[in-house]
Amino acid sequence: MKKENNLFILMIMIYTTCLLISNVTAFKVVSFFGITLTAATLVFPVTYILGDVFSEVYGYKKTKQIIISGFLCNTLMVFIFFLAILMPYPDYFEYQKEFELVLGNTPRILVASLTAYLIGGLSNSYVLTFIKEKTNIKPLWFRLSFSTIIGELLDSIFFVTIGFIGKISLNNIIIMIISQAGIKIIVEFIMIPIVYKVVSFVKKNN
Repeated sequence: MKKENNLFILMIMIYTTCLLISNVTAFKVVSFFGITLTAATLVFPVTYILGDVFSEVYGYKKTKQIIISGFLCNTLMVFIFFLAILMPYPDYFEYQKEFELVLGNTPRILVASLTAYLIGGLSNSYVLTFIKEKTNIKPLWFRLSFSTIIGELLDSIFFVTIGFIGKISLNNIIIMIISQAGIKIIVEFIMIPIVYKVVSFVKKNN
């Protein structure tokens, strides 16, 4: 197998793994210095760095296939969780309710995440590649910054609204959207030098 194929497959594996992790950890809400986020924010830098690399190196069409493939994996994971919850269990198993509480919420989070990532992720990829191919604006940092703002705003709006509407107050939903989008955009800006290096490395080995 060619070296570039190994690298491409490795990146897809990491991307998909982080995507699966995010859909489980997204149920946990965390707070730092009054800023409310979901624990899925932990893996955000990895998924969005790879998303930018896929878009920059392989283009929108290939990135779209990767995103859709990732969510098919998510669908399979949630289906297995659903079956596991329904399966009979012995009397000595004391954690059925806890198991259902965490993993039983995953289908709703999956819908929220699926909608958010399809709209946010594809928007991010489309804007990044559109600017590159259809305009005279060539600096990668500009394309990364502008596409991230668009993608992350849409991602946060759809994910938080679908995932938590009816569970927390509207005021907290708005705060979560602003906090999550703001933090992710800031993190993405900080990660731009890393994206540059990863893009350069992948292009050299592609």
